[in-house]
Amino acid sequence: MPESTSRQERRNPYGELIHRLNQRYHAEWVRAELLHNELDGLRQSRLGRLVAWYHRLKRRLWLATHDTRLPLTERAVTYIPPAEVPLPTSRVSIVIPFRDCPELLGNCLLSLHAGTYRNYEVVLVNNGSTDPRTLRLLDRLKQRRRYRVVDCQEPFNFSRLCNMGARQAHGEHLLFLNNDTEVLTRDWLEQLLRIGADARIGVVGATLLYPDRTIQHAGLFPRADGHWVHPYRGRPGDDLGDEGELRMVRSVPAVTAACLLIKRELFLELGGFDERYPVSNNDVDLCERVRDKGLLVTISPHARLIHYEGLSRGVSIEAPNHATDRATRKTT
Repeated sequence: MPESTSRQERRNPYGELIHRLNQRYHAEWVRAELLHNELDGLRQSRLGRLVAWYHRLKRRLWLATHDTRLPLTERAVTYIPPAEVPLPTSRVSIVIPFRDCPELLGNCLLSLHAGTYRNYEVVLVNNGSTDPRTLRLLDRLKQRRRYRVVDCQEPFNFSRLCNMGARQAHGEHLLFLNNDTEVLTRDWLEQLLRIGADARIGVVGATLLYPDRTIQHAGLFPRADGHWVHPYRGRPGDDLGDEGELRMVRSVPAVTAACLLIKRELFLELGGFDERYPVSNNDVDLCERVRDKGLLVTISPHARLIHYEGLSRGVSIEAPNHATDRATRKTT
């Protein structure tokens, strides 16, 4: 690499990340502008006015016969902690699957280092990285006692990568973390561990925000049609939620594996993530199996991270219908 390029990298290590963010937001802006123009043209046509009238009528009929709330089949329940919560001392193994994107991985690891909880190790599951910058970063990390690198050259399967990392972990708790996250609250691990220490709890998740500080994840919920959704996605980060629930630790149907804490013993007992879900629904499936054991899945508003969703592998618009998959799994 030319010496000038190397100096430029050192001056601006996140230049490529910023460039990719700008590209993504510009693409979304262009898409929105095109849609806006199409809608303007449609509104001015006779057909457009007829379609608009039809949708207004349909909405009025729907409001007259349906609950106006999001049609979820489950709701969040406030979590009541034990009278005395011990200070967390457990060792945590943070499992991070990744492939290249060294600016994302470096930013994630830097934010971990700024946290106040020190009893943790990092298990990096390398899914075939080839970028020289990534390889140099890994060479440096291998020299540090806190880090362990697990190589996996197979086609991408998020469940399998996490399972491989879990088998190499030594901690009492496993914390599955996406490489495109950045910790915002310095005591995030303490917040998660205090909840996870409760014998009634199986899984603990964190609140995830987009870079503009709007909510990306505050729990996953099943809809009446069987799809799993993020009900508060896009709301301001300081939104109180229904009856103030976003300010409270609460029990939810599922949390995303982008940041998911579980006891290592329980994870191994359950057989880990189901590798038949290579990209999505692996977290929902795991949470459902945890709940089948009579344990709670919870989420904390006091552990917050930025999630640069989609920068590493692209954006998933909506999870597929999991109800059919789960019924199939139960009968096989």
